[in-house]
Amino acid sequence: MVCLALTIGWFLYRAGDDATEVLARNALMEIMGRVNQAIERQTLSARESLNVVAPPPVPSKDAALPPAVLPFAKDRQRLEERLWLANALFDDPSYVYFGGVDGSFLGIKQESPSVFMYSVREPGGKNYVYHLRGPGTEMKLVAEQDYEPRQRPWYLQAVERGRETWSSVYTDFRLKYLGINLSKPVYDVDGTFLGVANSSIGLRHLTVFLQNLPLGPNGVAFVAELKGEMVASSISEPLHEVKGDSGEFVRLLASQSRSPLVQEAFEQVRLYLASNQVQPGQLVLLGAQCDGRKVEVAFRLHHDAAGLDWLSISAAPRSDFLGSVTGGVYQTLLLGLVAVCLTFVIGFMLLRWVLRDIRKLTLAARSIGDGGPFPALNIDRNDEIGQLAQSFQEMEHNLRTDRLTGVLNRDSLIAQIDFRRRNATEATPLQFALLFIDLDRFKAVNDEHGHDEGDRVLVTIAARLKKGLRHDDAVARFGGDEFVIYLHGLSDIASARSIADKLRHGVNRPIDGRDGHQYLVDASVGVALYPQDGLDVETLLRVADSRMFDQKRLHRMLSV
Repeated sequence: MVCLALTIGWFLYRAGDDATEVLARNALMEIMGRVNQAIERQTLSARESLNVVAPPPVPSKDAALPPAVLPFAKDRQRLEERLWLANALFDDPSYVYFGGVDGSFLGIKQESPSVFMYSVREPGGKNYVYHLRGPGTEMKLVAEQDYEPRQRPWYLQAVERGRETWSSVYTDFRLKYLGINLSKPVYDVDGTFLGVANSSIGLRHLTVFLQNLPLGPNGVAFVAELKGEMVASSISEPLHEVKGDSGEFVRLLASQSRSPLVQEAFEQVRLYLASNQVQPGQLVLLGAQCDGRKVEVAFRLHHDAAGLDWLSISAAPRSDFLGSVTGGVYQTLLLGLVAVCLTFVIGFMLLRWVLRDIRKLTLAARSIGDGGPFPALNIDRNDEIGQLAQSFQEMEHNLRTDRLTGVLNRDSLIAQIDFRRRNATEATPLQFALLFIDLDRFKAVNDEHGHDEGDRVLVTIAARLKKGLRHDDAVARFGGDEFVIYLHGLSDIASARSIADKLRHGVNRPIDGRDGHQYLVDASVGVALYPQDGLDVETLLRVADSRMFDQKRLHRMLSV
C-alpha cells in the first residue's frame, strides 16, 4: 500500500511538472512574439524613414531590365518636404537628416509633440539650429555650431560600406538615453554619389515596452548585444552610468545586472551560442536553474544585412505559472493514502480519476505548443485541478488572442497556418491567401483625439474584418494598426483581391466616436498566395507586406 501511495504521488508530481513546463514555455513564446514585434517596429521605423528620404530602386516587371532608380530630391525645398514626411510616418519621434557630399546638411527632429528642431548647413558654412512648431511655422534660432557632416562616424561608416549600416548603440549625452543610427548612402540616377541619409532613433521606448509586459511576479525580459551590453530591460535599473571624473558613459552588461535571473539567462544563452548554430529569427527554448529553482529561458537572435546583432531574451521560474500545483499534489496524495488504506480498488479508481484530468491538461498544453486546435477539457471539478483547468482555458485565450481587439495575435495565426501545412496531404493540398492590411489616416485619429479613440477605431475595424470572413478564415492583429487575414482554400489572385476590396470598403465606412465625432480611415492591402508566392509563412508575409507598401505609396501619390 505504501508503494502504491508513493507511486500515485510520483505520477502526480511528474504530470504536474510536465504541465508546468509546457505552460511556462508557451507563455514565454507569447512574450517573445511581442518583443519581436517591438524590435521590428523600432528598426522598421528607421528603415522606412530613410526610404521616404531616398526611395530604393523599383524592380522592373521585365526581369532582364535593371531596377528603376528614383531621382533624389537635390534642392532644399523638396528634401525638406521628404524629411517632414519621414518624421510624420511613425508615432515614435526620430531624427532624420541628410549630409551632402559638398558638406551641406539638413535635418529635422521631433523634440516633443509640438516642438521640432530644424538644423541646416550650407557648404563651407556654419550649422544653424532652429526651433519651430511644424512645417511652415516661425523658426527661432537656438544654436550656431561648427559642424562638418562628412567627418561624422555615421557618414564615414556608410561611405565605407556602400550600403545601409547600423551604428553601434550609443548614449545621447544631452538627453541621457540610448540610441542607434541607420545610415544609407544616396546616389543619383547616373550613379553619382550625393551624400548620406541617416535616421536616429531612441531606444527608451523599447525599455518602456518591456517594463509593461505581463511577465509575472518574477519574470524578466531584456534585449542585449552579443557581447552582453544591455539595450533595453524590464528591470528598473540604469542601462549606463558615468565612469569616474571623465564623464564617460559606460554601458551595463547583462552579467552586471542586479537581477540574478538576468545574469543566469544571458549566461545560458551565451553557452548555447558557443556550441550551437542559431538562425536569425529562430526562437530557442532552454531549461536552467537559478537560486535552486527551475526556470525556463527563451531567446531569439535579431540580425540583418545592415549589421544589427541583438539578442532578445525572456526568462521566468516555472513556479510563476503553476504555484499551487505542489499543494494540490500533496493534498491529493493524502487523499490517496486514505483511500488506499480503505481498499485497493478505491485507490486504483482515485489514481485513474486524478491522472485522467492532469493528462488532459498536459495534452492540451502540447496541442497549444503545436499550433493545433484547443481540445475540450470537460473537467467539471471544484478542487485545485478544476481551478487549474479554468485558469488554463483563460490562459489559452490570452495567449492566442489580441487583448484589445479580441482577434488572433501574430504568433497564434502563424502557428495555426503551420498546423494546417503539416496536416496537408497530396490528396487534400493546402491553398490559401494572406492579406496584409495597414490602416491609412489612423495616426491622425490618435494624434487629434487620443489613444482611447484610436483603440475604439481598432476594435471597430477588427470586428468589421472578422464579420466579413467565412468560418475557416481568420483575422489577426500584428501590432499597432496592422492586421493579417488568412483566407482558406483561395487559389487565385483575382478572388483574393476582390475580397480585399470588399474588406477595404468595410474599413473605410465612418466610425462613430466620442462627442459626436466620426472618423474615416482607409486601408492599404497586400495579397500573397500559397504556394505561388512562397512556401513558408515568413516569405508570404514579406511578399504581402511589400505589396501593401506599394499600394500605400500609390494611395499617397493619388492623394497629392
